[in-house]
Amino acid sequence: MLSYSDLRDIQKKEMESSAIVKLPEDFYASVSDLLAKKNSEATSSKSLLAIKEYENIKKIVMAISAKREEKIVLMAVRGEREGAGLTAEEKEMLKELSAIIKKSHGTIQSVWASEEPLMTPGLRIRITKDVSQYRGLDNSVYGPFRQGEEKLLPNAEAEWLLKAGMAETI
Repeated sequence: MLSYSDLRDIQKKEMESSAIVKLPEDFYASVSDLLAKKNSEATSSKSLLAIKEYENIKKIVMAISAKREEKIVLMAVRGEREGAGLTAEEKEMLKELSAIIKKSHGTIQSVWASEEPLMTPGLRIRITKDVSQYRGLDNSVYGPFRQGEEKLLPNAEAEWLLKAGMAETI
């Protein structure tokens, strides 16, 4: 069974580490048993010390839980699916949070996909010489172009073709 000292050690490690601290699968069940025992002791003895110990254990468990939840949310945001050291309850939380985030990303992606592309400023040019296909400064593929074709191209690409004598402005 867990003790007050064990919980303080776990709390210290959890607060000092950016990674989640490995806990036994039955951690929360053990905490529940400890709290029930300490509550019973505090109630039956009416000792101020026993009551304070019970209250302190609750605070420690809440701090551990809050820190672990914070780390689990970050794991879900980063797309981590496996959580070494997580309890059964926390694994379920990670799974559910990951599903919610994945669904949200899908919704956001659909918004971007349905958006009309912005028209980039460009120049309308007439091709004066045949130009084979090439990769532009923006890493997009342009061409091939045939002599006489009229094209609207991004400024940088149009300027390059104009300077090379392969196009003229319209």
